[in-house]
Amino acid sequence: MYISTITALAVLAASASAKQCINTTVPVNLIARQAVFNLAVPQTNLEVTDFILNMTQQGRNFTDVVLTGYNTTTGTYNISTQFCMPSNDNSTSPTVQVLTHGIGFDKTYWDLSFNNYNYSYVNIATDQYKYCTLSFDRLGIGNSSHGEPLNEIQSFIEIAATVQLTQMLRNGTFPGVNHTFSKVVHVGHSFGSAQTYALANMYPNITDGIVLTGFSMNGSFVSSFAAGGNFQQANQNQPLRFSNITGLQAQNVLSMYAEPLVSYISPIDLSALPAPRALPNGYLITSDIEGNKLQFFKPHYYDPAILELAERTKQPVTEGELLTLASLPMMNNFAGPVMLIAGGQNADADLPYCGSNCLATGGVAESIPAMVKMNFPNVATSNFSAVVQPNSGHGINLHYNATGAYDVINTFLNSRGLMSS
Repeated sequence: MYISTITALAVLAASASAKQCINTTVPVNLIARQAVFNLAVPQTNLEVTDFILNMTQQGRNFTDVVLTGYNTTTGTYNISTQFCMPSNDNSTSPTVQVLTHGIGFDKTYWDLSFNNYNYSYVNIATDQYKYCTLSFDRLGIGNSSHGEPLNEIQSFIEIAATVQLTQMLRNGTFPGVNHTFSKVVHVGHSFGSAQTYALANMYPNITDGIVLTGFSMNGSFVSSFAAGGNFQQANQNQPLRFSNITGLQAQNVLSMYAEPLVSYISPIDLSALPAPRALPNGYLITSDIEGNKLQFFKPHYYDPAILELAERTKQPVTEGELLTLASLPMMNNFAGPVMLIAGGQNADADLPYCGSNCLATGGVAESIPAMVKMNFPNVATSNFSAVVQPNSGHGINLHYNATGAYDVINTFLNSRGLMSS
């Protein structure tokens, strides 16, 4: 077993499956070269719209327009993590998968509790394929540290956090986990895939294999994704989650001025809501469930209740993240196994990276994800795989056949000798 005796007392049976997980807040000391943007943080939702209009204007790189230089960001940040392991495993050399979520989600994207965890990637990876997993809230998200949304919470400081977590796993210093991992693979979704791509290029020896889900190197359609979300200030869109208004304060105001409404919603105890995040302006979020559906879902191939869950639990993105989203090198130094998987085969599939049709290449390639092989000149053809997952939108994990994608991913890793042994 890999969990220390002390930590084992705190092991959580995180789902109906037999996997064992520990939730830990891990402090990391980060140093990152960050962009400096000369841009006013929007103060209203209308100003957010102005920002998105600038970001999505064709023929102009708005990041370059507002970029004034670079600075070094240093600091200690807290990263909220979940480390999971199979309950029955005699491996002496286990492999750990580091899972990085994308925009709109937190670490629970990989371990969805919906429908008794039947959509959980972690369940499949641990108890069927015997991998360990580490998922975490990216900086600015969930229970991880938040920060200034323009010049602090950007892509490269988040990559630096992933590097620190990975090094802890490799050298046996990850809190509560009594093991030194010699094999580590990185799996990302969307923005998390972009960060995984950049990590493998910057530190090609830190990972033994990468899986990029909901991703390609074709950014032509990201503007449609951004515009379709109709972004607003998170603290205005969901004030009880992201402003400084507590549920008790809201309940008291309602009691004073709208007593009939309080009676109508009386089964809901607003005072029991968790403390809000108090996010500043510049943390942006999709405006409504329709925008959420447009960005992540393929019509008719998901449970409507999981769309409602995605809307209730949606997470913000910072201006700095959006401005550094596409800061990727065209040629990647990594030479190990690479897999891409995106939802598609028909219309209404992966919107931001396939324009809703991953097979629409004009005959120049098998698929849009397959074209990414050109960006990995050091990866052997036998070590590269591109899969178009049928009947899925951008948020692969939220669709009926999510477990089919999970099997494809883990089978690929196994076939490249990355399984636990």
